Amino acid sequence: MNKMAEFKTKLEDQLNELTQRAKDIDDDLKEPHDDDWSENAVESENDEVLEKLGGMALTEIRQIKLALSKIEAGTYGTCEICHDQIALGRLEALPYATKCIACVTDR
Repeated sequence: MNKMAEFKTKLEDQLNELTQRAKDIDDDLKEPHDDDWSENAVESENDEVLEKLGGMALTEIRQIKLALSKIEAGTYGTCEICHDQIALGRLEALPYATKCIACVTDR
């Protein structure tokens, strides 16, 4: 399997996992709260955390979908700023990276 196929598989696996996680979070947030006021307060705090986690998951889902569309378009691995190739090590660590290290650290 070539590197591009490996990245595509890795991204698709991450997308599936995050989509399921976001669905689970959404399902948890739809659950009614307890009638006990102290338990309700704890559940409200938990909901805040779940909402933040869900938002982070949705952001990552958008980034992964963008990376997958770049693979299809043949532009995957090209820095959005300088148009140089993104280092393989960076893509292995963060497969939905859109900028090379130099451009990320310059900004």
